[in-house]
Amino acid sequence: GVAISDDTTVKEHTILKGEGVTAIVKQGSESSRVYVGNERLFKRLGMFDLPEESINSANQWSNEGGTVGFIGIEEVGIVGTFCVADTVREEAHDVVSTLMAGGIEVVMLTGDGEGAAQAVGREIGLAKGNIHSRLLPEDKLHHVSGLKQSSTPEASSFCGRKGLVLMVGDGVNDALALSVADIGVAMGEGAALAMEMSDVTLMDSNLSKLLFSMRMGNKVKRTVKENIIFSCVVNAIAIGLTLAGKMSLLLAIASDVGVMLLVTMNGMKLLSRRTIDSIEVNRKESLSKKKLGHMYDFQPDEEINLEIV
Repeated sequence: GVAISDDTTVKEHTILKGEGVTAIVKQGSESSRVYVGNERLFKRLGMFDLPEESINSANQWSNEGGTVGFIGIEEVGIVGTFCVADTVREEAHDVVSTLMAGGIEVVMLTGDGEGAAQAVGREIGLAKGNIHSRLLPEDKLHHVSGLKQSSTPEASSFCGRKGLVLMVGDGVNDALALSVADIGVAMGEGAALAMEMSDVTLMDSNLSKLLFSMRMGNKVKRTVKENIIFSCVVNAIAIGLTLAGKMSLLLAIASDVGVMLLVTMNGMKLLSRRTIDSIEVNRKESLSKKKLGHMYDFQPDEEINLEIV
C-alpha cells in the first residue's frame, strides 16, 4: 500500500483541463510540485522520459482499453504509472442501437486515449469513424460547433424536419460543448458545472431516460400541433358562421370556452399513466424478447446528431 505521514499537506490544487491536476505537496520542511495526468501533460512539461519497458506497458494497457496516467514530481520526473478503465453501463449498447435505428447519427467525443476510446466504442456498437479521442474541452466545443453549422434546417420545425445537435455529457470538460449544442443534456450524477451549462438534466445516470425524454418530447410536439390545428379549424368555422349571420353571442362564447377546455384536456393526457406506459411498453417487450437496440420505438421529428461523452 501507500503510506502517508501525518505531517503531509496539499495546497494550491489546480485542475489542468484535459490534462490532469497539479498541487504542491509539503512533507515536513520539504515541498514539491506534483503532477498527475495524461501523456499530453507530461510531454508539454518536458517530463515524458520513460524507459522502454514502461512505455511498452503503458501502450499495452491503452490497447486493452485502459486510460493510462502518470505521476510526476517537478525536477525529478515521472515516478509512477497507473491505468484505469471505464465500466460501460449495461444499457448503453441498447440506447445507442435504438438511436441509430431511429436515424440518429451517434458520435463519441472523449479525452481518453485512442485505445480506451476504441474499446468502449466497440462495446456500445459505434463505428470507428464515429469515435474521436484525445480531445480537449476546446476540441469538443469546436466539433459540436462544426456539426451545428453543417446541420442546416430543411424546413421549419412545425411542418418539417430540422437538423439539431444534441450533446450528452457529465464532466467539467463537457461544459463548453453542452452550452453551444442545440440541446445540452447533463447526467444527474455528473459535475455541477455540466448541469449548470446544460438545457436538460436527467435525474440520474440511466441512459434509458434519455430515450424516454426524447420520446416524450415528440409526444409533446405532436400534442401542440394537434391543439393548434384544432383551434384554427374551430375558429375558422366560427368566423364563417359569423359572416353568414348564423353565429349568436352565446354560441361564440361556448365555442371559445369549449376549445380552451378541449385543448387543455388534450395536453393533460401527457401526464396520464397510459401515455407513460405507451413509452415504456416497447422497452418491456424488447427485454422479454432479449433483443438489443429496440428498447423504444423511436422515430424523431428532427434529424439529430448525438454526441456522447
